[in-house]
Amino acid sequence: MIQHHMRIQRIADSSLPAAVDLLLPAAFAKKHGIFGTHTLEFVYGLQTAIVNFEIGATASTVRIRESLARRLHLLEENNMTYGFHFHPNTRKLIIGPLVGALIYRMAPTENGPFGGITDFCREMVQTCRKHGGLGFIFTLEQISPENDTVDGWTYHHNQWTKHKFPLPQCVYNRIGSRRIEEKKETQEKIAILKEKGSLFFNEQFLDKWHIHQRMSLLPETASFSPYTELYMGAASLSSMLQRYPYLYLKPSSGSLGRGIIRLVRSKQGYLCQYSSLTGTVTRRYPSFNMLHQMLRSRMKNQPYLMQQGLHLIKARGGIVDFRALVQKNKRGTWSITSIVGRSAPTSSIVSNVAHGGTILSLGSALAAAGFPPITCKSIGASVRQHALLIAQLFEQCTEGHYAELGIDLGVDKKGKVWMIEINSKPSKTNNSVASVGKGPRPSVVRLIDYCFYRSGFISPAPKKAPQAKRRTRRK
Repeated sequence: MIQHHMRIQRIADSSLPAAVDLLLPAAFAKKHGIFGTHTLEFVYGLQTAIVNFEIGATASTVRIRESLARRLHLLEENNMTYGFHFHPNTRKLIIGPLVGALIYRMAPTENGPFGGITDFCREMVQTCRKHGGLGFIFTLEQISPENDTVDGWTYHHNQWTKHKFPLPQCVYNRIGSRRIEEKKETQEKIAILKEKGSLFFNEQFLDKWHIHQRMSLLPETASFSPYTELYMGAASLSSMLQRYPYLYLKPSSGSLGRGIIRLVRSKQGYLCQYSSLTGTVTRRYPSFNMLHQMLRSRMKNQPYLMQQGLHLIKARGGIVDFRALVQKNKRGTWSITSIVGRSAPTSSIVSNVAHGGTILSLGSALAAAGFPPITCKSIGASVRQHALLIAQLFEQCTEGHYAELGIDLGVDKKGKVWMIEINSKPSKTNNSVASVGKGPRPSVVRLIDYCFYRSGFISPAPKKAPQAKRRTRRK
């Protein structure tokens, strides 16, 4: 479906004939065969209106009756350029699309009204507008299901301004609190958005044990999944330590490396390590009972996973893992946006940037681990293949709609690739970006591309330059 960019000009009701709501450019009407009955369905977000139109003379401007513009909640900014496409079978003229990012609350800091994700929000809105759509940021409290509207903030002329919008075609879930997301009132608001017709993604925070159970049912995951069990008390932990003397304990609902514990069994007893505000804490326990008594106080009845420890590669003295950002693209298929290595501080048990980890390129991390160039290339290709495969398998076995995943992968000292975990809310703060150049980050562009794809605004594939015919010499 080809998208056309045209300006919208609001016209005073008194300046238009009583029976006319829209004046369409003649070239646009001719191109799409808009003739016959001069009525069509005008669609903006999830707001629709049956309108009467006439063919106007201006080449690239749609003129709209002021009262209709207000009823549809179009921005008051006159001569703003929007994307349009027309469905001849249904006679729908669709504007936009309208894309909303749902957050928990405003969080003003020196970085802006949305705290550490302000730059991401601005890039999202600007990219959407550049493509002919309209993006905005909103909170749960600003949804008005009775009126099918939402109050939100959009960015233009270097400032954030608040407006009323129709419910958007696409809603990107960026609620950053698991506790808030799980609340009954939150789920009720999300259900309303879905029932009204919004495409809602990324569905929710993931539970590690739940995902492990689902993924383990697929035979394809057996070769790259570390052995994992749910902690069920002292007996389960003792059995796991007998099977794997090196393992990790992870909170099933944790994120950013919080709450992770590393255990090592040796002839001298047990080594236990975990992160604190002041760094990595290392303690030794001569007996299992003493170790378990301490662990019970740290885990505080939270569900925990016990996972086989992997002997991962190191760079600059710290363990290394890899974060692959995998997103749906403008054709609706999974694709890799970026893969970075994360090198932990020397004494740290986690590599997250929030805990002082250093970002490296995939190739640099593999080279720093001592692999020769040809092996780095082979392992790098394997990391990419695993990232795409895991995203595809995840989608097969999980309810809800996801268009973006942060997939953590490890490479052991033999070069084998392992799946560590899957995240549905990859960080959007500035310090999570490996390199910030001019313009929006690639992950934002891909996010908007997918929203346009799902809304029917598909950019045409680039035309290939004609190739010159090769002359063949007769033998």
